[in-house]
Amino acid sequence: MKQIKNLLLLSVLLAVMLLPNGSITASTPSAYDLIAAVNDLRANNGLAAIPTDGILMSAAQTQSDYLANTCNLASCNGHVGAGGTYARDRAVAAGYNLASGMNVIEAWAGRNPNATLSDVIYDTWSDADHMAVMLHPDAVGVGAGITESEDGYIYYVLDVAVNYGSGGSGASVSSTIPTTAVTAQVALVQVAPPQGDGSIVHIVGSGQSLWGIAAAYDVTVDQIKDLNGLTGDIITTGQELKIQGSYTPTPTLEPSATPRQPTRTPVPAQTAQAVETLQPDQEGNSGSDGTILGMDRQTMGLVLILICGAGLALVVLGSMNKDKGKGKQPPKSEE
Repeated sequence: MKQIKNLLLLSVLLAVMLLPNGSITASTPSAYDLIAAVNDLRANNGLAAIPTDGILMSAAQTQSDYLANTCNLASCNGHVGAGGTYARDRAVAAGYNLASGMNVIEAWAGRNPNATLSDVIYDTWSDADHMAVMLHPDAVGVGAGITESEDGYIYYVLDVAVNYGSGGSGASVSSTIPTTAVTAQVALVQVAPPQGDGSIVHIVGSGQSLWGIAAAYDVTVDQIKDLNGLTGDIITTGQELKIQGSYTPTPTLEPSATPRQPTRTPVPAQTAQAVETLQPDQEGNSGSDGTILGMDRQTMGLVLILICGAGLALVVLGSMNKDKGKGKQPPKSEE
């Protein structure tokens, strides 16, 4: 019994020693999990699953191991492998038969250990270039590699063999390999207008995916999943998805009439007028209405003329009587 235990312990030690550098921890998804997630994405977009290829699996795993040992995420080109090779070169070197009109395209990512496969596919690889790799309509084979580095980062590599113009059937088609980026065949999303309460509800169409719907409405996949209580990325045709919740409209205040302040009319500057001031003796003889002794100025002038005329007549009469008296003097008496 003791010998059996020792043999078991020795087997465990040998297994630990034989693990490659940067091996995957128990919590890390496997390369097959990554391929399954990519095929789920393709199914949601109306595309056939890509068959797994052993040679491509080996080439992808070799590249993920290389990145885990040499890559610095701050400045790393994950498409370049040992000796400056690219995905096509590594696939051929591993023994993959690349016929005329075929190529190997690649997607890679480096994430922290807390990232999920959904984070890699719908976040890191959510742009058009990476989606074109996963959703290529002419894909005929796939391989994947996942390796955890010593500093805890996890590197993902996805190699997809495409046979241009084959529609993914794998038939041999002689064609020229495109030199420009291939656009993924993603079902178009018709954006729904907001409802009366401000909410937006999208009805999933054939071939649509969470990624495509989120991109059309300029939101994130996580926002749609949170609004609809989704725990996975699988959606079905005809399913209603909340894109935006309802809101309580803010009442619009009517503008109130503000009374205008009265405008003050400027008073023109007045020039001081000379005022005739009556002397104290004149004040006693003048009425408040401009009359003297109760008579107006015209009447007073006539009275003054009459008085002056009467006075002049008296003076004349007095002079005449005086002259008469001098002419009739009595004779002088003689002694």
